[in-house]
Order: sequence, then C-alpha cells, then structure tokens
Amino acid sequence: FAAAVSLGARASGQGGGGGGGRPPPHASRERVAAPPATALEAVAGFWPWLLGCALERLSDLPLLSPRSESAPSGWERLLVVSLCAAFAARLVAAARAWFPRVHQYQLFLQHCVEGEGEVPDGRIVERVSTRTLFHEIIVGFSACVATCGEGGEAEVQLEPLLSAFASLRRLGEAIGPLMALSVKNDESNVAKVRKVWARLAEQQPGRVSTVRQLLESEREAGIHKPGAVLADPSAAMALLWMRRTIQYYVGVMQGVCDTSASLSSKCRTAYGAILEPFHGWLLKNTFSMALAAVPSRDEFVARLSPNHLSSKAVRRSACFSDIRVAIPLMEQVVAQLRALFAELDLEDTRKS
Repeated sequence: FAAAVSLGARASGQGGGGGGGRPPPHASRERVAAPPATALEAVAGFWPWLLGCALERLSDLPLLSPRSESAPSGWERLLVVSLCAAFAARLVAAARAWFPRVHQYQLFLQHCVEGEGEVPDGRIVERVSTRTLFHEIIVGFSACVATCGEGGEAEVQLEPLLSAFASLRRLGEAIGPLMALSVKNDESNVAKVRKVWARLAEQQPGRVSTVRQLLESEREAGIHKPGAVLADPSAAMALLWMRRTIQYYVGVMQGVCDTSASLSSKCRTAYGAILEPFHGWLLKNTFSMALAAVPSRDEFVARLSPNHLSSKAVRRSACFSDIRVAIPLMEQVVAQLRALFAELDLEDTRKS
C-alpha cells in the first residue's frame, strides 16, 4: 500500500508527463495555468506525513493485522481513510493530466515516420518540422493518378489509392472518438477491395493494377445486376463508398479553411450533401452523434499539426497551406472515379 501511495505521488509530481518530469513530446511549450486545487488534492499534499504515521502503526491496525486484538481507534481509522484519499487524489491528478492528451499522443506516435522522429532508448525525440498530417495525404493522393497504356490515358492506380485512402483514417480520428465506427467501416472497405484483388491476382497474375481493370473484371464475372445494382460485398461497392468518403473529407478540409462558420457546422453541411442521401436510419443517427462532438477548429488543427508549433496562427497557416495543396489532388481522384463508375454503369444510389 505504501508503494502504491508512493507511485501515485510520483505520477502526480511529474505532472502526467513521465520520464523524470519531462513533458510528453506532443505537449505544447506554452505554460498553462494550473487548475485550482481540489479538497482531495489538498489532502494529498500531506501524503509524506500520513505515510510516516501509517508505517509507525501499520502492524497494529486490525484492518491490516488480523492477529491484533485491539479495536482501531478513531485516529487510526482517520489515518487509513486519509491515506486512501491521498492515493485517490494522486490518481485523479495523474488522470487529469494524461487523459485529455491520449488521443493527440497517439496521433503523434503515428506521425513518427521517416524524417519526423526517432526512437532511441525507448524515448521519442522530436525533430522540428512544419509538416502537418495533411502532408501524408498530399504524398498519397499525388501518386494515385498516372498515365498508362498506348493512349496515355490517366487511370487511378489501385495500390496508391488504397494507401492514400488509409491516410484519411487520421482525419476521422481527429474529429473525435465517435467517428470510430466510420473509421472501422472505411478499413473494412479497403479490406474488401484487397480481398477481391488478391483473388484476381491468383487467377490472372499481373493483369489487375488499376481501378478500371478491377471493376471491369468484376463486371465481366456477372456479379452485378443491370441498372447499377451492385453486389455487396464486392470491390465495386467498397470503392463506391471509398469515393464518397474522400468527397466527404474534402468537404471537411474545405470547412477547416472556411472560418465563416464553426467547424461542426461545416462538417454537418458536408455530410448532408455527400453521405446522408445514401445513409439509412442507423448510419444517419450514428453520424449525427459523431458530428455533435466535433472539436473546435483550433483544437482540430492542433491535433493535426506538429506539436512544437505553439502559436495558433502558425498552426493554422501550416494546416491551411497543406490543405490547399491536398484538396485538388483528392478532387482529381474523385472526378476520375466518378467518371469511371458512370461509364461502367456502377453508380449504385441505393441507401445502405
């Protein structure tokens, strides 16, 4: 029990940062005013004295020593209760320091890719960079469309598209935990496409490398019905929903840059225009709850910016700059996919 109290005090004394009082790598370097002390935190300040008293009388307390025949006195009961309160207060203090930052910490860990961070001795060493998480989106979608064939026509490449789409998961996570269902659904769509692609690769090695080739192979297999009634599950249905999701995130990113209204309002507008017409009752209510918990624009930008950029203006400038580069690349992919689905009569408009 004494060890537990000591650990609780140590965690609180470090301010939830770990590593000998050092702040976590995602923490802002701006000094933040400490919250007012609570009654429990005030009690926790006396933990060394309480611990000394407890160690002196520990073996005689009936609560901890069954062989003791004497009943605990009032001050002994108070001592045990105070120790428990001190330990609980230390846990509360540590939780208050850590829990609000867990999500941003996870995003930072995911961002420790080549050129962004190293992990010597089990600790993350931050490298100063102005790249936001939108930079990965730029890199991914810039490789999606390439010219191929004798005619030199632009085609959406399958592997780059799947990799670029996976990078959008971080946007959903940054919107909030209630987007978890949507993020999982996106991952499921990627898995469906890869499953069909792997099966076709076994049957026809080297033939399928673009979205067009994959969709034409499915259509030739006769799994879809006339009138753009797609089989589900199928690669066509999964790619259709992936295209709509990319469109939705384009709307969200445009809403980040458009400061005429709140980010929550912009996200709802994008959802209503792009996804809601194809959602059934369950999905509509799921998104309604998720969009009600959208963070503020500054909080959203902070989650997607390098942690060393402590100024709101600098964070906004870095994010807005990357967003303006990413949006045309994403819109190009969306336009190519929309034209392809219309050409192959695969634009299924039924609700899910």
